[in-house]
Amino acid sequence: MANLERAADLNREAGREREADPSREADLKREAGPEREAGLERERDGGSVLVEGGRGVQPVVVVVAGSGAGKSTLLQQWAEARGAVLVQLEDGRVPAVGTGAVTVLDGVERLAVDGPEWRSIVKLVGVVPLVLSGREPIPVAAVDRLGAGHLEFAEDETYQVLAAALADAAGADRLAPDLHLLTGGWPALVGLAAAWLARLPVAERGASLRQLARVDGPLRDHLVGVLLQALHHDEREFVRRLAHLPAIDAATADALDLTEDLGGLPPIVLPVYGKGGRYGVPEPLRKTIQQRLPLAEQERRALLEAFQGM
Repeated sequence: MANLERAADLNREAGREREADPSREADLKREAGPEREAGLERERDGGSVLVEGGRGVQPVVVVVAGSGAGKSTLLQQWAEARGAVLVQLEDGRVPAVGTGAVTVLDGVERLAVDGPEWRSIVKLVGVVPLVLSGREPIPVAAVDRLGAGHLEFAEDETYQVLAAALADAAGADRLAPDLHLLTGGWPALVGLAAAWLARLPVAERGASLRQLARVDGPLRDHLVGVLLQALHHDEREFVRRLAHLPAIDAATADALDLTEDLGGLPPIVLPVYGKGGRYGVPEPLRKTIQQRLPLAEQERRALLEAFQGM
């Protein structure tokens, strides 16, 4: 696959194609860090062939961006559409990987670079077509590197997210320019703000949105807080408890008397890819929600014991 085709494929599947940025290569090189690892080097003929010890020819694409950039969502959509194998490295372990389909490893920053799990990835480079995704620079040679600048929403994409949340195209059209300016098109911020605005009276949305310009501190933490406040009491209690649990399915939620509707609270409760109908609080929001909606230690232990006993 050619470099531009691969980058376009990743963005097209998520509806995020953008015009090429002339400064792209220099920015990504600074962002992605060193391109060498033991036994790896880039073949300079066209800059698109990766070798490992002189034998590997399979491509590697690296996606590096901070929390909330939309990496996992993008890769889930792309993997589902292309029949790729997506592995979330939640526990820092790398499972056995076949040599057929493209393999997407998300959460590479959880692996120690000098540890055995990282070395198992190094052995796959050049042998298996890979997409490696993480929050920190990934030290492998790659045919292409995508960074936060390639994952940000364009203003029209911000409008689409807002229109879907509000179910009001005209209202979204009025608010989208300000929302895009205030969030910089950062996917996590756009999603949180859209969900919050959808719960406000129509007449209050414009003024409330403009108030975000005066927020002192991380905008994401603020948006999580105001969205939690906008929830109904039962919804808030559900989120408060779910933030202390791993992904759960509808039967578990019912057995723990948490909720009857697991899928009704995006983006703070989302389906977990590959977990068979299970939902959870996204990791980047978990700590903030735990701080905003604290659970007494005794209650937390009782909840975990009930979950583990199922």
